[in-house]
Amino acid sequence: MQLMQVQDLSKCYRNGDGIEHLSFSIQRGEIVALLGPNGAGKTTTIRCLTGLYKPDKGNILIDGSPPGHVNVQKKVALIPDQPYLYPTLTAAEHIQFRARGFHQDKKDLKERVYDALKEVHLEEKADELCGQLSRGQKQRVVLAGAIVQDALLYILDEPTVGLDIPSKQWLSNWLKAKTDQGCAAFVSTHSLEFVLETADRVLLIRDGELMKSLSVPQFKEEQSEWRKEVIRLLGEWSDE
Repeated sequence: MQLMQVQDLSKCYRNGDGIEHLSFSIQRGEIVALLGPNGAGKTTTIRCLTGLYKPDKGNILIDGSPPGHVNVQKKVALIPDQPYLYPTLTAAEHIQFRARGFHQDKKDLKERVYDALKEVHLEEKADELCGQLSRGQKQRVVLAGAIVQDALLYILDEPTVGLDIPSKQWLSNWLKAKTDQGCAAFVSTHSLEFVLETADRVLLIRDGELMKSLSVPQFKEEQSEWRKEVIRLLGEWSDE
């Protein structure tokens, strides 16, 4: 079932940078990556999808409604490249505060918060101040907040930056588990390795334009030729 549809999306800045004529869709149960070098237009795309930017042209529908619509706000969770949390709140308090912003029922809220923290393997940090958490732990607090929010679409902007290898592997496995439950994920990244490990499909973007949509190979023996095709289309770039 289609969850998000983007048609002819364009957003141009005064200096001429931006994105032009992007069209794609995402199905429930699917992880789609937006892959490209820094400055390719990935963050601009994310900000348009989440309603932070108003596009110059084009249409975005998420479960039948545009970004920012009351029907969409609860269904979409943005996990930004920098997980900003209130440093003087505990992990549990931050999630409760977020849940109230989405008008979640106060009944059983503490239990739901604990269950969400347990799902992201952070229940032992429930009473620790957010300002004392590592970057990876802060990201998991944001993910736990999205769980309590009952999000259907997870939008992640450069989620692997600053994460160690075990944290990247955990995030990949967690996203796969969520899509197995019927959610969907849209991941902006410049990490080819994370795409190969995590995504079902990849959208290649460079200089604000979509170059191609490719299925991600599931077998190791197919990945070498696939890499060559990606690099041919996008050119060389740092994967760090």
